[in-house]
Amino acid sequence: MIGLTGISYKTSAVEVREQFSLAKEEIIPFSELLQKETGISDLVVLSTCNRTEIYFSQDKYNFHLAAKLVYKTLKHFKGIEQKFWHSFYSYADEDAVKHLFEVASGIDSMIVGEDQIIGQIKDAYMFCTEAALTDAVLMRLFQKSFEAGKRVRTETKIKMGITSVSGAAVQKCTNLFNNLSNKRVLMIGAGETGSLVLQNFHKNGNPKITVANRTEEKARKLAGRHNCTLLPFEQVPSHLFLYDIVIVATGSKTPLVTRELVEQSLEARKNEQQVFIDISVPRNIEKNIEELEAVQLFTIDDFNEIIHTNMEKRKDSLETALEIIDEIVEEFSEWLASRSLKPAIQAITYNLQKISKEEVSGYNKVDSEEIQMAINEFSKHLAQKYTRLFIKNLKEMTANGKKTETLKLVNDLFSLSE
Repeated sequence: MIGLTGISYKTSAVEVREQFSLAKEEIIPFSELLQKETGISDLVVLSTCNRTEIYFSQDKYNFHLAAKLVYKTLKHFKGIEQKFWHSFYSYADEDAVKHLFEVASGIDSMIVGEDQIIGQIKDAYMFCTEAALTDAVLMRLFQKSFEAGKRVRTETKIKMGITSVSGAAVQKCTNLFNNLSNKRVLMIGAGETGSLVLQNFHKNGNPKITVANRTEEKARKLAGRHNCTLLPFEQVPSHLFLYDIVIVATGSKTPLVTRELVEQSLEARKNEQQVFIDISVPRNIEKNIEELEAVQLFTIDDFNEIIHTNMEKRKDSLETALEIIDEIVEEFSEWLASRSLKPAIQAITYNLQKISKEEVSGYNKVDSEEIQMAINEFSKHLAQKYTRLFIKNLKEMTANGKKTETLKLVNDLFSLSE
């Protein structure tokens, strides 16, 4: 059974989502705890600024119990005592498959059609696969999700307009300021999100941008690639007042921009307006800075207006995208169902061949070599014919493996052994 337990921007605010966010270095320890407490060992963890989703493959529990156990283990791992089950969603089998394909295609994203999510899914899958956390079912599932994402983006116009949170953040800046070219921007964070922010700024006003990151070499490479200034990370507090716009996109578990730092910055700026944009999960800017008069703070959840505008542009593409996804879901379901037939097919073939050999052995005393060969050939032909007939009927009776109850009945009826 394929299962999914997750939380996203659709079901909870950022202050809840950030509590369940899993950094890359937490995935293996979490998987070890999950295996210890539940026996579930095959999984892929997708944790982004907008969602934390755990895809798993198991046959030990019924779906609802499995989903609840994964949720409870995640709570245990993160040390969360408060109840948040109402903020989680769970899907099984085809519903879980369809959800993943919609996520990979950008349909389930806050900004429909965004590109960043497909790279995040590939990274999550590769990390879990290299850590030996995925089985054949999950491998096939995620490979098909990449196919779904590619086809939707190439065969529809779902990418029209802004397609990432990074793009929406930059769009917010252009909406706030008539002219960005004379503004100074500090980008804290040198990961994929930070890189996308810089790309979007170059398309929209091209302000003076400075990059800072805890790992200076990454910041240096990013700054060099986009012709930006480099600021050593430890100098951020003393230089914060220089920037009109401060954007933070890091994986830090504690706030990097505190109210105290912002108060010092405003004092040095003589209370000139300063804009802060936090696109990190967990949040990296203390929320209470928005209480300061000269400050504007925006988080991921503040981009609704931009998202709505882009949704209108993409509505026509959604119907086609969903048709593509349904087609690939059906392909995967057929593969998964036929996979469940393999043990029965192998057992039918083995048993009929075994019976054939045992029965033919009784005619070994026939003196004529020609008659002996004829008996062997007839026996083999008969076994093959009935094997094909049984397999054909098996596929029809079980809807190619989808009717598991019928499959069990067939196994019991013929007492098929491996």
